[in-house]
Amino acid sequence: MRLLFIFISILSLSCSKDDNQQTVITSESLKATKEYNQINGIDSNLLSLDIYYNDELDTQKPVVIYIHGGGWSVGDKSSQIENKVSLFQSLNYIFVSINYRLSPFPYELNNSNRIMYPTHNNDIADAIKWVYDNINLYGGNHNKIALLGHSAGAHLAALTGTNNTFLENVGLTTNDIKGIAVIDTEGYNIVNKVQDNNNLYINAFGTNANLNYQASPILNIESSSSYPKFFIAKRGSPKRIAIANDFINVLEQNNITVSQIDGSFYDHSGINNAIGKPNESLITNPLIVFLEKCF
Repeated sequence: MRLLFIFISILSLSCSKDDNQQTVITSESLKATKEYNQINGIDSNLLSLDIYYNDELDTQKPVVIYIHGGGWSVGDKSSQIENKVSLFQSLNYIFVSINYRLSPFPYELNNSNRIMYPTHNNDIADAIKWVYDNINLYGGNHNKIALLGHSAGAHLAALTGTNNTFLENVGLTTNDIKGIAVIDTEGYNIVNKVQDNNNLYINAFGTNANLNYQASPILNIESSSSYPKFFIAKRGSPKRIAIANDFINVLEQNNITVSQIDGSFYDHSGINNAIGKPNESLITNPLIVFLEKCF
């Protein structure tokens, strides 16, 4: 019953996929779905992204890439994006929502061949590379890219910006990302989560101590490296907020620009859906200010 409850809770953050290759959203707004990679035996939707843009293709607009949550095991690029699409279109930004391969649900802790770290982040890097190489065709500026992630997607965004390996593997660096907005995650220290026997994390990351270390954003920050600006939206219990504060402190100790808000007014799903909601100011307005500073 507990496993069923977790599944229902995670699944509530996701919704059905949309595979239309190009659809008109409004008279001026367009959507394109593209595969950023092709792997035999893998559902093409898991290796695809949705681009929300307009017909002003000659301009070079900033680009926000969104990474959905869902415990690294469920979810889709179409989840909780309506308000975000409206917000970023109103700002004249390109909005890209990406999918990635998922760990199994129900969990398969004894399956050594399951999808787990670093597959999720490798897919994220491939998607970012596709955007970097192609977004000019949609009026985007690849020199102005920011990442936005919620929950598990927030971990993936944070790790992409702190572990140089993933972007370097596709010919990019963290300097190619101008900002990273992390919305409500506890996934800063994977080592601790696995040591606590948290099956959600074990399912997605395994139990190899070295790999767990590599997968922990807080453990990858080095004073000798440069990093994008960070926006941290934290919420929840004192323990959950303390976990976020630990990450913020390490960022600041390494002279990384950090903007932060306490979004405890919202629940875990609500803080994500609030982004771009009409008349919402607690998270939307600070996020807008942060992105303006990045771009």
